[in-house]
Amino acid sequence: MITGYEKLKVPDQGGSEDLIFEVNYSDQPEVQNCQTLKITYPDGTHGYLKREHLMSVLFAIGRPEDQRKLIPQKLVTIRKYQTMLGIVAKKDIKKGEKIDVEVDIPLPPIEQEIISEAKNLLAKSNIIVPNKNGN
Repeated sequence: MITGYEKLKVPDQGGSEDLIFEVNYSDQPEVQNCQTLKITYPDGTHGYLKREHLMSVLFAIGRPEDQRKLIPQKLVTIRKYQTMLGIVAKKDIKKGEKIDVEVDIPLPPIEQEIISEAKNLLAKSNIIVPNKNGN
């Protein structure tokens, strides 16, 4: 992200004069950190556009691969524990009727469990565990 004042010229496809976008053009807090863009049109008039509105337009006109780049993603590995629960109804269903419900419970990967358990055991035994830097 641009942190200081910057003036960007965007070429017009029709061949007329360029549009000029300015970011961080003022010391006002609502302008800093590219929150508001100042647009200067070829006739010299100005317009102001909030960053979130510009991002919404870019997302709406983007292809699916462009949209994926605009959405923060985090890849997490999980495993599922699947079980059946037996429920005995008291009302609204025949009294005493048993209902089986399938439940999925997300669990952390077994590797994470083993590593964290091993670290806890080592911490209790006063053995120094090196970090990723080897220190």
